[in-house]
Amino acid sequence: MDISEMLNTPELVFDEKPHIYTLNGVVIPSVSEILQPLSMAEYGSIDQRTLQQAADRGTEVHSAIENWLKYGIVDLTPDYMGYFDGFMEWWEQRKPEAVGSELRTYHKLLRYGGTVDLLAYIDGELNLIDFKTTYRLIEKNCGVQLEAYSQALASHGVKVERKRILHLGKDGKWHDPQFPVRDAERWRVFGSLKTVYDYVKAA
Repeated sequence: MDISEMLNTPELVFDEKPHIYTLNGVVIPSVSEILQPLSMAEYGSIDQRTLQQAADRGTEVHSAIENWLKYGIVDLTPDYMGYFDGFMEWWEQRKPEAVGSELRTYHKLLRYGGTVDLLAYIDGELNLIDFKTTYRLIEKNCGVQLEAYSQALASHGVKVERKRILHLGKDGKWHDPQFPVRDAERWRVFGSLKTVYDYVKAA
């Protein structure tokens, strides 16, 4: 089966504004919802206004990258152009061959949804790439998130060969640390968080 067929999931619907995934009409949790305890442990002491500004920045940069990948247009406020410049430099250096961007997927057995920022071949290997515009990269959280996406794709027969975070800075600098392809420890963490999520929702 062609990889594009494996990634075709019309049964999964994403409502962007409330950030809700539905699978065959049934609401399922997102990866970010399940990871909320990890996020709160890192960002719980930061005021909501600052967190919202960071979220808005991330959304705008993600949208600008998607628009460039799909339509070849650059549409971004000047304040955030450094992040996009970093992405373009990364693109020129790594020379990825995009399979798809902003790909909605879900895990067939565990029934959670997520959006993959970029799936691309780099040096002939299928890479799962997530973009971050945070001031500081929390690698332990990123590793759990990437593994959740990787396992969801695997449930559809898509086997990634590399996982990396593309961390973009306001000054145009970037780095893209790689993570273990099969990360049993972080998969156990995600499974535990999913168990807690299901327990709370069932209570």
